Amino acid sequence: MGDYDELARRAERGGLGVKPGTVRRGPEAAEAARAALLGATGTETVQEATRIAVGRPALGGEGKSPVVRARVPQALKDRLHQIAQDQHRKESEIVREALIAYVRSEEGAQAASSR
Repeated sequence: MGDYDELARRAERGGLGVKPGTVRRGPEAAEAARAALLGATGTETVQEATRIAVGRPALGGEGKSPVVRARVPQALKDRLHQIAQDQHRKESEIVREALIAYVRSEEGAQAASSR
C-alpha cells in the first residue's frame, strides 16, 4: 500500500505531472476515451456501455423490476447457458419465461381444484 499512499500524497501536493507525449486532444482524445470506456465495461459499443452505466429500464417500461435469485445445480446452469447460446437469447429471458409458465400452471391447478 505504500506506493498508493505516496501517490496520494504527491497528488494532493500537486506533484504529479503529465508524461510528455501522452496528452490527447480532439478526435484522438475521443477515441482514447471510447476505448477506455469499452474496455472498462467489457462491451463492444457505446450504447452497451451506456446501458451498463445508467442501468436497465424496468421490464415492461413501468414500475420496478426486482431481481429474483436462486441457486441451481451446475448441470442445470450449464444447460441453460447452452440453450441461451443456441437460441441467441439471454439466460434471464429464458428463466423469466419458465417462471411465468410455472406460475400460470400453478394458478390453473388452483383454479381447477377450487371448482
